[in-house]
Amino acid sequence: MRSVTVREGSALIGQLPLCVTRDRWGIVTGHLLGHDTSSYLEPLALAGRQHQVATAVASTLSVRGERVDVLSLTGIPHESPWPRLLQEAWPGQRPTLSLVSTMQAPFVDVPSGGFEEWFSGRSRNFRQQARIRSRQFIRRGGRFTRAESASAMLSGLHELERLHLGRWSSRGGSQALVPGIIQMLTQACGELGPDRIQIWTAEVDAGAVAAALLVSAGQEMHYWLGGFDEAWAPLSPSVLLLVEAVRHAAEMGCSRVSLGPGAQPYKYRLATGEERLDWIDLLPVTPRYPYVRLVQAPRRLYRLAARRTPSVVKERLRSASGRLLRRRPQHSEVEKNEELLLS
Repeated sequence: MRSVTVREGSALIGQLPLCVTRDRWGIVTGHLLGHDTSSYLEPLALAGRQHQVATAVASTLSVRGERVDVLSLTGIPHESPWPRLLQEAWPGQRPTLSLVSTMQAPFVDVPSGGFEEWFSGRSRNFRQQARIRSRQFIRRGGRFTRAESASAMLSGLHELERLHLGRWSSRGGSQALVPGIIQMLTQACGELGPDRIQIWTAEVDAGAVAAALLVSAGQEMHYWLGGFDEAWAPLSPSVLLLVEAVRHAAEMGCSRVSLGPGAQPYKYRLATGEERLDWIDLLPVTPRYPYVRLVQAPRRLYRLAARRTPSVVKERLRSASGRLLRRRPQHSEVEKNEELLLS
């Protein structure tokens, strides 16, 4: 763990929290903290001070003892100035910016007229289906709730874990709930409270049948993860929860609800627009540069194949991999984690 902090006198003007790893080939990579669980990651800087912060970060990460072979910028907005700022500020020869992958990220811009104006702007079919399914769910004893106490947040978090993992258990496992993430979220719930960590559940008398977690900051909310019981899929409880989250966002004065990376069709039924997120490697030109590029070549080929593989084929491969893992003899926890990452 490392954190590059940039100060002017006693005032903090920027920060870059990092997780630095060394892989089996000796490649040292600096990842922005949260890289495997979050998107929209950027260095932090006061308005108008990005150039000074970029210069300080580049100078720090290029000196002996702090040097990285790769600075990985994951899920960064396509319009972000940071990749170019860091490239231009790097001492010596300019680093290479290597685009690893891209992904679309739909969003809801909440209009000045609030929820009703947004809802009326959705397709007629969507509005009808949302109303019908919401009434059907309520008639079956259902209700939509947002956790407002510490105990309710923890209960909702465990329901989210149960529903999400249950849905993905037959598909090779979840790639979102990595080891340790629930413990981190539990701590975040205690420290940030229900206004920053919003946990929504769709419940019936038998328990939760859908759950969604959103994170809010300033005037924005970000949909992080959801899960639902497949038996209730005909009523689309996860989509109904997002509709309720948009309603709440409008009431709270939020201007945008990000639906997260991924071009799933259900997101576009709610979305008012989309933006592109980039996964970019910044590669300093050092004596190790040719070796780093050589090691990365097979990975880049793998990523290219992954981008061009249809999602239905990926899901079948994950399911087959999950079946194989369940049939194998028991291994240590480390080996299990390695197998899941490979799958």
